[in-house]
Amino acid sequence: MSQWNQMNAPPFHRTRIVAAVLALGLLSGCGAFPTNPGNGVPQPSLPDYILYGGAVGIWQELERVARTIPPALNDVGGLDGQGPLPTERIRDVPFRNTPQRLLRCEVHRPVDTAGPLRRVIVMYCGGGYVVDRDFDTLTVWANYLASRGFVVFNMRHRLLLESGVTRRDVFSDAVAGARFVMTAAATYGGDPDRVSLLGRSSGGQLALLVAMIPTPEHFGPAGDPDVPIRIRAVVDMFGPTDDRRYFNTNDFSVLPRSAIVAVYGGTPDEVPEAYAESAPVEYVHPGLPPIMIVHGALDTTVPPIQSAILADLLEASGNFVDRAFYREFGHAIGWGFIDNNALALTMPRIIRFLEERS
Repeated sequence: MSQWNQMNAPPFHRTRIVAAVLALGLLSGCGAFPTNPGNGVPQPSLPDYILYGGAVGIWQELERVARTIPPALNDVGGLDGQGPLPTERIRDVPFRNTPQRLLRCEVHRPVDTAGPLRRVIVMYCGGGYVVDRDFDTLTVWANYLASRGFVVFNMRHRLLLESGVTRRDVFSDAVAGARFVMTAAATYGGDPDRVSLLGRSSGGQLALLVAMIPTPEHFGPAGDPDVPIRIRAVVDMFGPTDDRRYFNTNDFSVLPRSAIVAVYGGTPDEVPEAYAESAPVEYVHPGLPPIMIVHGALDTTVPPIQSAILADLLEASGNFVDRAFYREFGHAIGWGFIDNNALALTMPRIIRFLEERS
C-alpha cells in the first residue's frame, strides 16, 4: 500500500487548522449580517453573527484568493515554450438541453487561431454537485491555460438541488459535455484528437468517470451516440474516488456523512449499487489514458488516501500515473485559504504533463 498512509495530517495539525478557520471567521466575517435589517426582520443574535458571518467571511476570502493567479505563474511558459498569448472568452455556448434548463459552457482560447489545431482541455468544477461557484474559479484557470496555448472548455452541469435531478443526471451531463467538445473543438481552434480532462474536487470525480466508464451511455443517454469520446489524458485534482470509505474506514474528514447520504439517497449498506457505480476505483482496467492525480496531505474534506489507493490500482493495471502528492496543501489550504501557493506549484507541472501526454 502507498506511503500516503503516513502522510495524513497529524491530529495536532487538524486542531490548528480548525482553530485557524474559526479565528478567520470571527475576524473577517462577523459583520456580514446587516446591523439593522428592518422590514420586521428580527435582529440576529451573537451566535448568528459568528456562524453566518464567519462562514460568509471565510467563503468570500477563499474565493478572492483562489481567483487570483499567483505572480509566480506570470513567467511560466506554455506549450512548445510559448509565452503568454492574448486570449478571448466566449460565454454561454449551449451544449445540452435538459428538462431543467439549457446547459451552457464557456470557451477560452488564444486570440490567434491561425496555424495547427491546439490541444484541448475540458474542465469540470467542484461543489459536490450541489453548488457550482467553483466554476468562476476555473474560469480564471481556463483563461490562464488559454494564454499558454490551450483551447479550454469550462463546463457546467445540473445540480442536485434542482427539481428532479439525480446523481446519474450530473454524470451524464459531464459525459455529454465531453461528447460535445469532440464535435465542436475544431470550430474553436481545438484538436478533437487531443482532448484532455481536468476536474477539481467533485469535478475530479467527473473527469475520472468520463475517462474510465466502459461506454458513454453508462449513466444514460449523453448526446449523439454516434460520436466517440477519445480522451488523451486526465488531471484529477483531489477528487473523491470511493465515497464508501467515509463510512467503513477511519479516514479523517470534516465532511458530514449526512451530506453524502443526501447525495446517494442512503448509506453504502442501503444503496450499495449507487456507491459502486460512482466510485472511480471500480472502473480501473488496462489501457486507460495517462492520469495525473493532484492531492495534498492536509486535505480534510477528501481524504488523500483515496487518491493514493486509486494510483496504486492504476499502476497495478499497467496504466501511467503522475502522483502530484504534496505534504503542505489541503482541500482549501494553498488553494485560496491562507494563500494560493498550491496553484503556483502545480500549474507548471500540469502544463508539462498535458504537453507530454496529450
